[in-house]
Amino acid sequence: MNRKPLALANWKMAMTVSESLAFVHQFQAAVGDLAQKVDIVLCPPYTALHPMAQALTDSPIALGAQNLCATPGLAHTGEISASLLIDAGCEWVMLNHWEIRRRTDESDADVNLKMHAAFEAGLRPILLVGESKDECGQATEALGARLPTLFANCQAGQVAHMALVYEPEWTIGVKEPAPPEVVTVGCAFIRNWLGQAYGAGIASTIRLIYGGSVAPEYATGLLASPEVDGVGASRKGRDPVAFAEIVRLIAAAKALA
Repeated sequence: MNRKPLALANWKMAMTVSESLAFVHQFQAAVGDLAQKVDIVLCPPYTALHPMAQALTDSPIALGAQNLCATPGLAHTGEISASLLIDAGCEWVMLNHWEIRRRTDESDADVNLKMHAAFEAGLRPILLVGESKDECGQATEALGARLPTLFANCQAGQVAHMALVYEPEWTIGVKEPAPPEVVTVGCAFIRNWLGQAYGAGIASTIRLIYGGSVAPEYATGLLASPEVDGVGASRKGRDPVAFAEIVRLIAAAKALA
């Protein structure tokens, strides 16, 4: 089944408001009508969300947040809720970053609570999932153990509106991404698991992309697999020219029939 390809940029703790707005101006000019062929999600730091939302008014480019707090109530200093993200103009939210898991001891069950908070607020989760550094070479075993908890009590209708990023921890911040054959195995396992949990129809529509040290020179190889619907970038995702080139390569590799 044809799925509209997806390009994701996660800027992490980089990009001031002025830098973010300059990126939008340069990127829109560079990407042109490719933004109609590839769904593009930009995830800036929280400080830039509202001005970015205003700059992207009437644009097909979507806005996403990098995380959320699922704890109920208002007394959580320094955190941000799903409802605040909606108010700032977000459509998407990324969940389950490796660095957050390591820094805060976040568990799969904690991420599941964030998934439900996103769904309840009307945000579309972008779930990052993969094997840890210690599980390198054991992708299917690690994913098989992790996915049931991450998706606990999630309904098919909710899952149909999300996206997933296959991101092994050992590919973060290194020179080269995972080999295409490894990415194919990981994405195929995730899609098969989704099919068993939610039905083949749901699994066939969900976008699965790869993230982890993505650059234009590696994109074509990563996108060759029919299981991979796009890529996500961090360092190159902050460069409007490089990210526009990544979008172009996605469009060329995944042109809808």
